[in-house]
Amino acid sequence: MRQTWDAVVIGGGPAGASAARRLAEGGASTLLLEKQTLPRYKACGGGVPARTLQLLDGLDISAVSEGYVDTIDVSRFGQHQFRKRSERPLAWMVMRDRFDQFLVERAAASGAQVRDATAVQSIARAGSCYEIETATGKVVARHVLGADGATGPTAGWLGIASAVTRSAAYEVEVAAPARALEHWRRTANVDVGYRPWGYGWVFPKAGALSIGVVTSPKHGRGIRKQTDRYLSRLGLSEASVLQVRGHPIRYRRSTSEPVAAGRALLLGDAAGLADEFTAEGIAYAVHSANLAASAVLADDRVAASYTAMVDGEIQPELDAARLVSRLYYWCVTTWPWLALRTSEYVNYLWRAFFRVMRGESTYLAEMSRWIGPRLTVRLGAAVSELGNERLPRWMV
Repeated sequence: MRQTWDAVVIGGGPAGASAARRLAEGGASTLLLEKQTLPRYKACGGGVPARTLQLLDGLDISAVSEGYVDTIDVSRFGQHQFRKRSERPLAWMVMRDRFDQFLVERAAASGAQVRDATAVQSIARAGSCYEIETATGKVVARHVLGADGATGPTAGWLGIASAVTRSAAYEVEVAAPARALEHWRRTANVDVGYRPWGYGWVFPKAGALSIGVVTSPKHGRGIRKQTDRYLSRLGLSEASVLQVRGHPIRYRRSTSEPVAAGRALLLGDAAGLADEFTAEGIAYAVHSANLAASAVLADDRVAASYTAMVDGEIQPELDAARLVSRLYYWCVTTWPWLALRTSEYVNYLWRAFFRVMRGESTYLAEMSRWIGPRLTVRLGAAVSELGNERLPRWMV
């Protein structure tokens, strides 16, 4: 007789692995499906914000960490502007194949069954359950959690209109010379000035550097040339390339964009839960996994419960991050000298950002301190009400 799983999680990234672990720990029979053979490479800068560890219950990731970053180096088109240092680590550097495998192994140790190299081919509703057709046979589940990323097909199969693509990212991993590794030790570069918005980044790893550019999807065709120019300005155009990968990033911009239907939920990048200021999604992936597991384990109006938690706990931060990003990128491209001098000498802005990254505060809390709670609420509500088709041109 075919087993009916309490939950099937599709995708073995941070969202899927974290959800599978929490579900299994809560006593739910859980199956985690990953289409690729684990461990697998994942296009990502590999910066895990320090706040993520809190969401992972204080998990020690030192075994799979490539070090940490506590300093931000700001440049404009490769010309150094200034550096700012945090008194504690801002983010831990990881290679996603090792990090994701580490989280998957924790899920398995908690009782979740893991099947890699198992691509999902279709999903259909069958009464109160879901029938999931895979390359190795059919699976039946009471709940489906889609964590298959920004380009995954799960949202379409479930009939959930997920967030549309809002930015393009291109990443190169290079085997950098020793001088470059020492220069960027514990330091991330943020290179600004890209139009209409976006930035270049350098994240240090053990023996390598992750280098990339994120910009608007309309400028995606030129992103490879932008990255090549960035590498040249960094003096790394001749460095040995280890990996090259481009990928889209989705952003949920309104509570009107669904993240669930019936007993099916979208997590992380699949739901567009990414920060428009930093383009970071790992912290939100883990946060949404925690919320999804709570909703499934409670098993009471699952879609409504999960949606309410995402709308209440995650969406306000996404809205605030979008507002911050558009104001900052607009200023840095319109009045670059003024914007850079302001951000260099107004240390509150950096202390606030560092507190958010370390999980000691939130975007909303810092905005309330800066402009007052009433204006923060009004601006947040205005941003949340802007649908995908009503955004000003400079915000797209």
